[in-house]
Amino acid sequence: MQKSSKNNTVFAFKKIQKSVFDYFRPKFIDINGQKVIKKFPWLFALTALVSLIIIILLFIKIKPDFQNSNSFVKLIANFFKFNTNAVIGSKTDITIADTTLQSLKLLWQTISYSVLGTILGIFLGIPIALLSSKNFIKTPWIYGPMRAFMSVLRTIPPIVYAYIIYFILSPSLVATLSIAIFVASLMAKWLYEDLDTYDVSSYYGLQAIGNNKWNAFKKSILPYLIKRIVSYGFYSFEMVVRFAAILSIIGISTIGQLMADEYAVPNNFAHLSIAIWILVIFMVILEVFTFLVKKWILEYSAKHPKIDEGLDFKAKLEQLKKQKPKNIYIKIIVSIIVFSLFIASLFSVEFKTTGPEGFAYFNEGVKNLLHPNWSVFKWNSGDNPIILGTEALAIAVLASIIGLIFSLFFGILASKKVTGSYLSLLFKFIIITLRAIPPFTYALIFLLWQKDSIIWAGTLALGIHSIGMLAKLINESVDKIDDKVFQSLDSLGVSTWTKIRVGIIKEILPQTLSNFLYRIEINFKSTVVIGAVGACDYGYQITVYSVDIRYWSILSSYLIFTIVLLLIIEQISNILRKKIMNGYFLEENVFLKKYFRTRTLVKSLALSNINNTVFMFDNRISKYNISKFNNELLNQFYFENKIKFNQYKVLKNKWSSESSIIYKELKTLKKEAFLSVWKENKNLKIWSWSKRIKLALQASDKVSSKYFENKSIESRKYAS
Repeated sequence: MQKSSKNNTVFAFKKIQKSVFDYFRPKFIDINGQKVIKKFPWLFALTALVSLIIIILLFIKIKPDFQNSNSFVKLIANFFKFNTNAVIGSKTDITIADTTLQSLKLLWQTISYSVLGTILGIFLGIPIALLSSKNFIKTPWIYGPMRAFMSVLRTIPPIVYAYIIYFILSPSLVATLSIAIFVASLMAKWLYEDLDTYDVSSYYGLQAIGNNKWNAFKKSILPYLIKRIVSYGFYSFEMVVRFAAILSIIGISTIGQLMADEYAVPNNFAHLSIAIWILVIFMVILEVFTFLVKKWILEYSAKHPKIDEGLDFKAKLEQLKKQKPKNIYIKIIVSIIVFSLFIASLFSVEFKTTGPEGFAYFNEGVKNLLHPNWSVFKWNSGDNPIILGTEALAIAVLASIIGLIFSLFFGILASKKVTGSYLSLLFKFIIITLRAIPPFTYALIFLLWQKDSIIWAGTLALGIHSIGMLAKLINESVDKIDDKVFQSLDSLGVSTWTKIRVGIIKEILPQTLSNFLYRIEINFKSTVVIGAVGACDYGYQITVYSVDIRYWSILSSYLIFTIVLLLIIEQISNILRKKIMNGYFLEENVFLKKYFRTRTLVKSLALSNINNTVFMFDNRISKYNISKFNNELLNQFYFENKIKFNQYKVLKNKWSSESSIIYKELKTLKKEAFLSVWKENKNLKIWSWSKRIKLALQASDKVSSKYFENKSIESRKYAS
């Protein structure tokens, strides 16, 4: 009886075990010769689990702190007490009217720096982008170093450039040049990525029929490039207005100085709100202006003219003239506005240096910058960049996650395709307001909310700002969805949630996750800004060491760590972005992929030889056959007990031995082909060794393909 009970228990356990195994094991489907493996989504499940663990660990590290919630809520009322005077230093009678006038004056200063910096940055970014494009420049020795240089340039927080050149130039010129460097680094990246995907066959075709390079460029690439430059230019301008406001933390007069320490105190909140609302109103105007430029210039498509065939030639000509596209006037108006702002901005900048003393001081600082202080990397140094940088990275990641979650809500509801023309405007206004306020202003306000966790204040500051930035991009993605998608879903009578889940989220998710990864990089650099007001230790240390040239050797160490960390993050982001956008991590011709593809074909061929079955020279079918054989063999051994362990081991060893024989044979053939082509091209110039290796590898790959093709033909003949 006891033995029977034990057997029943073993049987029940085996049954449960098999059910679990069947649930997770791959399913094999063969429909009219189309072999498909339906695998359990291990990658998705693992990604979700790891993401959840990371989020939990981030919250544990940062320690959300709402201990001062009661007092903080009471302080919010101070934003609406417009009858109080601000107290700034010895001045105790600053009225709301005074703050309003000062805000407008400083807003113009901010705009003038931004206009000049953006235009200069665009002019610097265009040639760099052309020299960095693989499609335009075919020489790796040119585009490779240019891309590497721009990658390093982008990793350095923009505010650091302003600190470094502050000692040799006037404050207004410092603001203009630091903005220009920031815009140039972004513009170059965006443009060369666009050029890499642009079809340049027309450019080379025009050269082939006798045009010189400049004429070919002017006729084929330049029209496309101008549209992208205008689009990116307006987007960059909006970004740099906020960046220019941040420059107030190093003593440059911008609207940001009305949002900094002296105004971000409870008694002056009303005056702070005035500066915020003036900046928000400007951002709304800029948003409307950008929308009109996109609609009437960048995306404008002229209607096909209608002509009355019954009229004579002159009347037809007059009719055509009346239907001439009117957007030419809009182009002229926009050009006049931009040119006028550019000229007016020139008078707002003081084009002068600080003189010989400033340059001597700067030269001393550069010497320190070129000699990093490696002692700060000691684990017990107290200000180790690795420890503080890891904390800053945690802030950036958690802030980006907060931004992603809430931006999906605001970004989707801000589309008129979802909420209609009027309600969508409310959400658009909320998005503009959230991104108009500089992160350091949020940080100063949220520092009053926390009690024991200043990095939580920094996380909230970057998180709220990220909501505005990501929501704008999400809103643009939703607006680009074809109306036919919504019409088809409406015809099916689906609910609003189903429409959002199937028609919107599924459509925008790849691009949204790509933007989220890029946001992590931006937020990490922004920790320097919130650190200047005490909301991040890493940023605070960089700010402190940037102010005094005596500490630039330590600053250099921090910048080295920042560059290395951001380059690693950028590479990881690029790989993940490729997987999200294209569905794969690596290109098909990458060495690793070719290696594993060869291994799969070798194992499939060995399996066909052992079982006397037909070998198909197809990677997908090979994977199917291998996976199915492994699954059936394991099932027969472990669950059905049809074969013993020794038999199972013999089959595995036989398969492994056959695979080794085939692999050695193939390796010999590939080596012979490689060496043969290598010797044939020995007359190539010494600096063309990369081309020589490429040709030899191509020959090796051809031999490999021919080998498997021949084996497939032989296998079919044998079977027939």
